Amino acid sequence: MNKAALKRMTRRTEFYMFLLLILLCVVVQVKSGGKLFALPGVFTRMNTTVLRTMVVDGMFAMCSLVVMISGGFDLSFPAIAALSYSLTCTLCLNNGWCQTSPLLGFVMAAAIGWVLGMLNGWIISNFKLNTMIVTLGTQTLFTGISMGLLALKEITSTLPNGFKTFGKLYILEGTDGKIRFTLSAMVLFLIALCLIVSFILNKTMFGRALYAIGGNEVSAERAGYNVKRTKFLLYSAVGAASGFIGMIRVCMESQSIPKAMVGREMTIIPAVILGGASIYGGEGTVFGTMVAVGIISLVSNSMLILGIDSYWQQFFNGLVILVGVTVSALQAKRQKH
Repeated sequence: MNKAALKRMTRRTEFYMFLLLILLCVVVQVKSGGKLFALPGVFTRMNTTVLRTMVVDGMFAMCSLVVMISGGFDLSFPAIAALSYSLTCTLCLNNGWCQTSPLLGFVMAAAIGWVLGMLNGWIISNFKLNTMIVTLGTQTLFTGISMGLLALKEITSTLPNGFKTFGKLYILEGTDGKIRFTLSAMVLFLIALCLIVSFILNKTMFGRALYAIGGNEVSAERAGYNVKRTKFLLYSAVGAASGFIGMIRVCMESQSIPKAMVGREMTIIPAVILGGASIYGGEGTVFGTMVAVGIISLVSNSMLILGIDSYWQQFFNGLVILVGVTVSALQAKRQKH
């Protein structure tokens, strides 16, 4: 590696986040008496637990990443996911659907999410309102529809068997001492989504449009990008993805709880900021975001083992937001000069 490439690498936030992730792994190992990663190979009980946690959070982080690159903030994706999977599971249960295959449920949830995302996209693209305010409003609206208007109930033991069976698919099983651990097959969906988002951002005109709009919306429009259409398609696609991800969570947890996603954005957004995405738009990578999700998941899963009270995670998330905002502001100031 030449000096120029090394200099470019060390100037990126992702590089330091990756070093931090390695450091945290070492600290957790030492503090736990070296038991967490004692088994040879990559897959141990702790590792698979962290990977399981990363599936839903990591997929939501991909949704938040593309929105943030475009210069926006989406606070409504957990509410979209909750309404989509709650309504889907209720319909499937009442009609006896998805007892053998979960495919129909995933299609329904993605379709519902697409419609809800279209509402976000239509308002934001047509009226050019602040994305945070719009999605905060639709978040409240979707939650109200789920909990109030439709009065959707929790579904646990009566969840269609197709969802339960699908969620119990594993690509790895093993034992850590006397404790059995598994690696859920749902991690494959996370890998697939990361590859898709990376391809879109780096190899397509739509991805270039997102970076351009996030960098300077007026300049992007003058350069020939259809800002209105791009934003509409972006929020529609994020809505569809949120509905699909919600069903992934239902299958993994074998339950559908309408209020389970409340506040999830306060874990996802800090991860995206920590991963190098600028709060001003125009910056962010899949690798950096996934490293940040790994850090937050590792910290969250290590707290109980290390004897740290779980409320410190809120402190950690708040600190991440402050650090991320500060770094973004300093980077923007440096670019202007």
